[in-house]
Amino acid sequence: MTIRYLSNPMLPIIKDGWLGNPMKGRSFLNTRHKKAISFTKLIKLRLYKNSQREERRNDTFQVPFFKNDSFMDSDQDMIVWLGHASFFIRIGGVTFLTDPSYFNFPMRTRRIPPPCDVEKFKFADYVLISHMHHDHADSRSLRQIFKGNKKTKLLVPLKSSGLLKYLTRGSQNIQEAGWFQKYDTSSSVEVYFMPAFHWSRMHAFDSNRSLWGSFIIRGNGKTIYFGGDTAWNDHFFEIAELFPDIDYAIMPIGAYKPRSIMGDTHLSPDETVLAANALNTKHLIPMHYGTYPMGFEPIGEPYRDICNMKENGQISCSLNLLGVGEELFI
Repeated sequence: MTIRYLSNPMLPIIKDGWLGNPMKGRSFLNTRHKKAISFTKLIKLRLYKNSQREERRNDTFQVPFFKNDSFMDSDQDMIVWLGHASFFIRIGGVTFLTDPSYFNFPMRTRRIPPPCDVEKFKFADYVLISHMHHDHADSRSLRQIFKGNKKTKLLVPLKSSGLLKYLTRGSQNIQEAGWFQKYDTSSSVEVYFMPAFHWSRMHAFDSNRSLWGSFIIRGNGKTIYFGGDTAWNDHFFEIAELFPDIDYAIMPIGAYKPRSIMGDTHLSPDETVLAANALNTKHLIPMHYGTYPMGFEPIGEPYRDICNMKENGQISCSLNLLGVGEELFI
């Protein structure tokens, strides 16, 4: 089957020679000719016998929690963790929500609540969605954000707007981009869609029908990288080449075991450190751990591992381990 290349023809491409995202039939492909998670691997994951079962069951780790809604009314630039891959970001006076997932979703119970009522998240300027998975594009969260809300705009990957229009009650403020494309934000803050090594699926028969990726947000003299979900690959070096001045890298550290299966879809904590070093970021903000029981590792293991790496001098940048609801001023 012939491979074709897709981008949004209305948006600029910032990487010289980039043809667009490769597709085979109706499915997007990762670059470097390497598959991410396959149906066979999903079956193996279901049948996997976890050697850390008892350790996982007995792990009492809890992410620090701060009940807080003051950040919504502040005028200061900041990053606030809302749990999992969900963040509130204000930069240059423009507000963003990333990968909204504030409730339980199929087969996953949230262990820690959002820091405030989800109604408070309405009317942010932008919602960024890195890919279509239930823990990154939760239907209940999106419906609550967009109920009666015509202001907030969605910046999303290619081929994801059809389902999102349904989930957001018919919102027309949706803009799709491919990798290495700049969104039209009509503001002083720039947003770019960048690569990730992952996959997408919301239902049984839509695997990889929509794209996945990461984001660069630039404004008020600062650059923020939001990694979404990703495995290790050399796209981190490509991003660093285009954006050598990353101040804050928000990156996943959880849901990485068993490595024989998850190594092609999620970073382990040590790979996150490698990626942060490749990005040459000044600050590393871990995410994607402690909120939902996602991987086969004990829920506190990612936190403990990355703390040990910091103590052992393996992390060259500042490590910012946020609690849910905690404000990091930028």
